[in-house]
Amino acid sequence: MTLSPNRESGLETICAVATELTEIVDANEALRVTETSLRQLSARLLQLQDEERRRIARDLHDITGQKIAVLSMTLDRLVRLTEQRTPAQESVKESREIVAQIGDEIRTLSYILHPPLLDECGLASAVHWYAEGFEKRSGIKLEVAIDADLPRLPIDAETTLFRVVQESLTNVHRYSGSSVARIRIVKESGEVRLEVLDHGLGIKAEAAQAKLEGPAPLGVGIPGMRERLHQLGGGLSVDFGTNGTRVVATLPIKKAGEGALEGGESTTSLSFAIRSAQDARRRVLIADDHELMRRGLRGLIESHDEWAVCGEAVEGSEVVRKAAELKPDLVIMDVNLPGLSGIEAAARIRQERAGAKILFFTVHDSEDLVREIIEVGGQGCVAKSRASQDLIEAVRNVLSGKTFFPTAVAAAGRR
Repeated sequence: MTLSPNRESGLETICAVATELTEIVDANEALRVTETSLRQLSARLLQLQDEERRRIARDLHDITGQKIAVLSMTLDRLVRLTEQRTPAQESVKESREIVAQIGDEIRTLSYILHPPLLDECGLASAVHWYAEGFEKRSGIKLEVAIDADLPRLPIDAETTLFRVVQESLTNVHRYSGSSVARIRIVKESGEVRLEVLDHGLGIKAEAAQAKLEGPAPLGVGIPGMRERLHQLGGGLSVDFGTNGTRVVATLPIKKAGEGALEGGESTTSLSFAIRSAQDARRRVLIADDHELMRRGLRGLIESHDEWAVCGEAVEGSEVVRKAAELKPDLVIMDVNLPGLSGIEAAARIRQERAGAKILFFTVHDSEDLVREIIEVGGQGCVAKSRASQDLIEAVRNVLSGKTFFPTAVAAAGRR
């Protein structure tokens, strides 16, 4: 309402003008609610996208990848059974090479969708792995600094921070023109702080404001990342300077969820008779939660007369129990077992039997994973994609008291 004097017609009067603002206030409130809803929808779509990526990646690994690995091992056995230098053997060798190529392509697609390192080893390992690949693909030099004591976070939190790294590096590659960038992840004041910095072209203030405050694109970009972090109790800030861009994401430290309950009999447990003490063959215990993979490993192991499979397990707690009962000469186990992980199971087996020999089966062979395997006393690891080429040599090495690790990765893992 406004008041003003009015002296028309020789009379002193006051003119009052009242403006109805209810509709404007209501419209502004409706606009605010709409923008908030869009941001929440964007964050939800990001979450659903990550869940679907993880599901597809898991299916590719657990179903298609396992069948490819078993097929590769079967073809390797056929090569050994066929006569030397016959057309049949050449055809089998050619088929094995094609299968190996298919396996590599499926594994690459699975990693891009959702890197298994994120679930198995945590954010630090996944970021190191992604940074290494990004350098090779883009030619941009990356400096990665991550606190050695960075704790594990809930998978939603680690996945969100990993997506921030992916999105930020994608923007560096596409827009900044910078030849170098830096990733820094630290633990401070009860939260995890992620920083991605480049020294590129930067962005004008007006464009920066629009990117930060404009409506969130559905599921992508800075606003989408910011809303997802907000849902998890964190935040995202972006400094668009003229000499580069700094992205800072923060999340409160919350303890990752406990694993599945331990102990007890597995409902899918398989029982096998213990071979007699007079059996001179070396006894192997296999632990993998995929039946096809166990079957392929069993066939490959028992195709050699000096070895025998004395038992199988499908869960971490089950392999610990069976290792104590059967006392095998060698345990071959997947790193990613249900319940107790393979790393945790190995630590418990070695606590009970310090001399136990353990060979890990992995979907990858990163430096961080090799370091964990060495720390728990594992004597080797074989990538599932190379099982047909490396497994037999690895088993022989470990049973004879040696180790078997990919050379370059093992050297880095021991540092």
